[in-house]
Amino acid sequence: VNNKATINYGLRLDIINPQSINEAGNAGFLDLNTGEIAVVGVGDVPLNGGVENKLNWAPRLGATYQLTEKTVLRGGYGRVYDIGVFGSLFGHSVTQNLPVLAVQELNAPSNFDRVFTLAQGPTAPVFPAVPSSGRFRLQDGVFARALPTTQRPPTVDASNFRAQHNLTRTMSVEAGYVGNRGRDVFAGDGPAININQASLNGFAQGVPQNNRKPFFNKFGWTQGIDYFCNCATNSYDSLQAKLTKRFSQGYSANVNYTLQRARQHGGDQFETDLPEHQGLYNSDLEYGPPDWDRVHSFVFSLVAELPFGKGRAYASDWSPLMEGIFGGWQFNTNTIIQSGLPFNVTYRDAGADRDTGPNRPDLIGDPSGPETRDQWFNTTPIGSNGSAFGRPAKGTFGNLPRNDLRGPGYWRTDASFFKHIPLGADRNFEFRVEIVNLFNHVNLGNPNGEVGVPGNDNSAAGRITSTAYGNADPQRNFQFAAKFRF
Repeated sequence: VNNKATINYGLRLDIINPQSINEAGNAGFLDLNTGEIAVVGVGDVPLNGGVENKLNWAPRLGATYQLTEKTVLRGGYGRVYDIGVFGSLFGHSVTQNLPVLAVQELNAPSNFDRVFTLAQGPTAPVFPAVPSSGRFRLQDGVFARALPTTQRPPTVDASNFRAQHNLTRTMSVEAGYVGNRGRDVFAGDGPAININQASLNGFAQGVPQNNRKPFFNKFGWTQGIDYFCNCATNSYDSLQAKLTKRFSQGYSANVNYTLQRARQHGGDQFETDLPEHQGLYNSDLEYGPPDWDRVHSFVFSLVAELPFGKGRAYASDWSPLMEGIFGGWQFNTNTIIQSGLPFNVTYRDAGADRDTGPNRPDLIGDPSGPETRDQWFNTTPIGSNGSAFGRPAKGTFGNLPRNDLRGPGYWRTDASFFKHIPLGADRNFEFRVEIVNLFNHVNLGNPNGEVGVPGNDNSAAGRITSTAYGNADPQRNFQFAAKFRF
């Protein structure tokens, strides 16, 4: 635009052609309108199952403005599409259906009912003969997968705005907003949801579970049906700040801080755009922070040459022996400090209140606790004085939001010492000491989130019995290495 402003803009068109099967009979597309499996390449069924394509427009916009000689403003927006994973657009979502594969799934009509006896075993599923039309009815008790009739690539609109300021020739600060908006994305962390999940409507009146499944009433199906709908949304908003000291005077450093908020839909009780789903489920029931979300994250990194020895600020005239022992050392460290991960609170004997969907109580008081490893939150049993939780009415879900409580924070410092010994003629010997979790800090995992009810208390409620990352967070560990360069 001028000597202070630059604008970049563009428009990309992505055409992602639907999958096409290599040979006739090697896949089956489930038609949710008719309840039939359409076998590719047989009758009038095309090799791509008749899935329609669409045009995926991806705009781009970026701008930079030099506010002063040392201050720059930057912003950008872009839309991107993804080809999905695990069958969401391509793959086993159709090649692992009948007539290629039969996965048997037999469900009791209600809790604790018998499906079959161990002496008799289940009746084997029948591989139906493929008729000349290429279509046959999906039988009850055989799990299947389904795709939308129009392709839906997962889509993300990403945007950011940042200000950067140079403090010195080698040091700068930067701060700004970074955010994403996802649409046509997964509900939860997996590509598929069960569209034949039982709803809670009628549970309190004793309606059997199978009768509360939408496709039982339509086709008599009691089995689960994985639907790769790509029909959920998610969002991410963050304030990100950074201080950068580029390497000079023997050291470099980076300080990063992020304040973030992430939200996504879960796959439980998720209402899709299918007619059978309308008014049956509540998609917002499982809308909340994902399991991996941490609100605060701080990282400090440092690389420093110790200022002793030849060519350094101090003791540059050391003898060869002193130089060999004390000179040429480099110190490196990385420290991570993060707030806690979210977790759900559940309660015992919830099966008497519902037989489907999430198990969470009503929130009726302050859930805060002493935040010790023996009691992290208010674990007073439901029905007792001081309890933060109440039992929902039969046939309803609790009002406590998904992942509403937070567990212990996390911090760890890793460090290393490098010793460089020049041997002349472009030869160099390096000795390393690398230390994981330098201070041997124990990072705790999330607590037991199940609270008790009258007559069935949980003495372990709120207790932490694991370390972070599923007991995989490292204890202090030393590693020694030697390297010879020539």
